[in-house]
Amino acid sequence: MLGRLRRVTVYETAGRFYLVGCDTSGTRFKVLKIDRIDSKALLTGEPECDYSKDEILELLATITEGSSVVYRTSASTNGKSNRKGSPGLIERISNAFGLLGVVRFLEGYYLIVVTKANIIASFGYHSIYKIAEVAMISLAMDGLSTSAEEQRYVKIFQSVDLSTDFYFSYTYDLSRSLQENVLSADWNNDGLRLLSSDQKFVWNTFLLEPLRNNLVSERWFLEIVHGYVGQQLIDLPFTKLSLTLIGRRSSEYAGTRFLKRGANLQGSVANDVETEQVLWDVSSSPNFRLGRFSSFVQRRGSVPLRWSQDPATRGVVGKPLILVDIHEPHAQTAAAHFRDLRAKYGNPIIVMNLVKRREKRRHESLLHDQFLKAVRYLNQFLPPSEHIAYMSFDVARCNKASNVSSNVLTKMEEIAFKAVQAHGWFQSFPMPYTRSMDHRSALPDFKPVFSANGRFLLQHGISRTNCVDCLDRTNVAQFGIGRVALACQLYAMGVLDYPCLSLHSDLCRAFEDIFDDHGDTMAWQYAGSQLVHSIKTYRKQSALQERSRDVIQTLSRYYSNTFGDYDKQAAINLFLGVFRPHITSNIALWDLGTDYYLHFPTYSKINTDYCAWMYSEAELSKIVELATEATEDPPVTEEQQQETKPRCDSLALRISIRLSCNDDFRDFYRTFEMTTLENRVKAQDSKEKPKKGRSGEDDDDEDDEALEEEQAGDEVVEYEPAWLRLTNGSTVEEKRTLKHTASLGNDGQERPVLAAGLQFAKDIYGLGKIGPSPETRAFYENYINSGGYNFNAEDWINHKPTLLTDLNIPTPTQGVNTRPTIFTTDDVFMTCLPEVSKSSLKFYQKSFVTIDDYFSKVDDPAFTAYPSVF
Repeated sequence: MLGRLRRVTVYETAGRFYLVGCDTSGTRFKVLKIDRIDSKALLTGEPECDYSKDEILELLATITEGSSVVYRTSASTNGKSNRKGSPGLIERISNAFGLLGVVRFLEGYYLIVVTKANIIASFGYHSIYKIAEVAMISLAMDGLSTSAEEQRYVKIFQSVDLSTDFYFSYTYDLSRSLQENVLSADWNNDGLRLLSSDQKFVWNTFLLEPLRNNLVSERWFLEIVHGYVGQQLIDLPFTKLSLTLIGRRSSEYAGTRFLKRGANLQGSVANDVETEQVLWDVSSSPNFRLGRFSSFVQRRGSVPLRWSQDPATRGVVGKPLILVDIHEPHAQTAAAHFRDLRAKYGNPIIVMNLVKRREKRRHESLLHDQFLKAVRYLNQFLPPSEHIAYMSFDVARCNKASNVSSNVLTKMEEIAFKAVQAHGWFQSFPMPYTRSMDHRSALPDFKPVFSANGRFLLQHGISRTNCVDCLDRTNVAQFGIGRVALACQLYAMGVLDYPCLSLHSDLCRAFEDIFDDHGDTMAWQYAGSQLVHSIKTYRKQSALQERSRDVIQTLSRYYSNTFGDYDKQAAINLFLGVFRPHITSNIALWDLGTDYYLHFPTYSKINTDYCAWMYSEAELSKIVELATEATEDPPVTEEQQQETKPRCDSLALRISIRLSCNDDFRDFYRTFEMTTLENRVKAQDSKEKPKKGRSGEDDDDEDDEALEEEQAGDEVVEYEPAWLRLTNGSTVEEKRTLKHTASLGNDGQERPVLAAGLQFAKDIYGLGKIGPSPETRAFYENYINSGGYNFNAEDWINHKPTLLTDLNIPTPTQGVNTRPTIFTTDDVFMTCLPEVSKSSLKFYQKSFVTIDDYFSKVDDPAFTAYPSVF
């Protein structure tokens, strides 16, 4: 079946644009026609049939009145046409990657096409592309409008740099997690799936809306995700792992740092990012059902309250005041936010609030108190098993502590270990037998949840992390959670003997680097600078270097927030369709004093129930409707049920995208082409191992004195009853019995962290432990010492077994004739040459013929002169 179109060529005539796209094999083509007669109306036409290459050439020749000449011109961003009265087609763009959509400001429409993109990551059959270049073409007959207002809107729109941190995939729904992608496929029908993206994380929904209203097929579209995608390939002695980190930024209530705080009426929070780490064993199958895939998802986002910070209140230095704009007694905004999280991820929901709780001047603690108040209000309407698990971790206070045990990463690991056990993680393969037998000792609180068919291990619930900006402290906390989750993923794969990953291991360093890049990218998008406090800052290494870096990033962030955020926010509002000229407002975008009423319209209200906040308005109305029908309407017969069943909509099937594993296999291995092995083997850069030398001591080594100090003064963490109930009443994870610098095998010996794979069977299956237990051995020793068994040397001599050499073997009887063997007693030092008979030697001599027997003497001069010709 035909998936997304890969190579799109845009042709221009006087009255139309013709878009020709083909599949990966280049044998099936589609055509899309866009009329340009009425510049203010978008009129499209798309034939239902597929074309071959010859049919496409014939169609283009028909359009040009029999002329096969096609004039080529570069696609300029100003949209001006270079026709100059040419009779043939004008090729504006060739081999484009797809359409991002169309947009209209005051005059005509503009077509937005991806012209360059690069593969940034791949796992399984699927590749992820990063946009490198975009073209914007005016669909009007007279090209770009000369209106100054129109040109200003175009300039603002183009200030959103689509070549920075925008990604897409042809075969993989990048807006959803790996678990959602796998569960949406029908694995009993060759993995057939319908690509249906989560519009929350799609950034060009507004641009695709006019084309979808004209019923244009989804095969032309590219749904892009804004955020971060990074990949590391890790070579191990026994396998190769692919570690991919994906950050999806929400397009709802999107904006810059001080201009977007809190949440809107729909519960969409500012700086909302879903972070997913995908682990794939490259040596396994690329098929999601047959391969070894694993993923873990976590979320970050602003405190879901109606609060703000006015940059004008901070002066030259300092932070703006935190103001709670609306105090909601029923926590409606927080209820809408957690309702969405419950619907998407399930339970439990763990909230990690990293703001300061104790301050000389009340600032961040205001958010802590209001957030805790909202969570306590919402929990009273939920059963205890579904309570929101709230805990507060004062990262700043913990980082200032002098004792080693109060290290942020150490404390975060203890908290994250409980959280990961509560959520679990997704994996597409069963646990190894040894892990299924001993996971209770390594993961005592882990209760695996499987899919309906029992094929996949599922993650249920989500860890939601926030501070004030959701940048520096949030990134280091998410790194701590991700590190523990990665250790559990490797443990389930059989790579680690224990779910513990040292901070100084090569794999953890690679994960730290990719997570720092993720945090820097998110900080650039939201605050206009890199992270002020990176993960290395909280590791308390290279303090002087990190402090100078912090100062530079603080100044960069201050400059961006002061001078660039307003223009950047206006561009985002225009790009996402939050502001539409003469539709959302009659005032020009640059004349708006604030965008508050764009995100909080006066007609918008929350109509959900205060007590049944976990149900949306549509769900509540459906429940009421079902209850009314059950009391008033008669039961429905089977014939009526058959009549009311929804029928298959052929139009919906035609414009949608349906893919299967066969399509993925065909596109990935390109079975329709004749290829060579050299072209199919991809050059993959493996992870560079850092130097073995390391300065400083291991901060993770903990002694008994540090443990007593930590238990005596645990002031940086505060737990709610829901958290204690979720973690079986323990506030702090028991000290790990294994040191972080090594992973212990089943025999109790220390090995390197990545020491699995090259082990003996006794190490993997515990065969070295076979023998009497200490209790049984002590019983045997007491029995011998008590005189229950007296050893006598003569008994051994009398009862020892007889050797074979001591047995008297009888000789063969006289009636049996024996034949001598034809095999000689050869060894490694000498061998006996066999004797060749005269008949065999004569046959060999007759079979040997020299070259003189084949050629006569007459031919000798010709062969002699032959080399001299050259």
